[in-house]
Amino acid sequence: MLKLALALAVFFFALDASAQVYRWVDAKGTTHFSNSPPPPGVNAELIFIQTQPGAPSPDSQECYTIRCQGERMEKRIAAREEQDAKLAAAHAAAEPPAPRGLQFRKYISIRRGMTEGEVLGYAGPPDFGGPQGIAYAAPSTVQIGRNVSGAARVGWSLATWTYMPTVADPFTTTITFVGGRVSDIERVRKF
Repeated sequence: MLKLALALAVFFFALDASAQVYRWVDAKGTTHFSNSPPPPGVNAELIFIQTQPGAPSPDSQECYTIRCQGERMEKRIAAREEQDAKLAAAHAAAEPPAPRGLQFRKYISIRRGMTEGEVLGYAGPPDFGGPQGIAYAAPSTVQIGRNVSGAARVGWSLATWTYMPTVADPFTTTITFVGGRVSDIERVRKF
């Protein structure tokens, strides 16, 4: 009786240590492997594969199957693509904006004496520009004391706006503001 029990235990252990795999070729010539029987009417070859005792369970961190390794690779690829997207967004944010330029029809509507707000309304914000400091002028004399007069020193804010050339409009336009009003307009072809 003990020998029979031992023989049955070895038999069941041997069944557990091997796996059955079916191999067949379909009508298109594609070779298939499956652990379930093939469709009826297909000539299949039965292959016995010996499994190793102590192979990892599906819940373990070890990965021996192609499916498991493929899933891990997909996760790594997704993480790399996400990192690449973040880097591309950071590079795009660091690049200066594309020049807007100043179209000719907007350029001809700008006149000397216009305020910065009027130019901003006609032409839009410049590609580059800002305050340049203060311009001093002495157009007349003023009374300094009871019997003394001197030169009047007037300080005006100085700003320069530049509209860069574009493919549609190959001119660089520079507008100089003195005291908040257009003092000079320069338009030069750069392409």
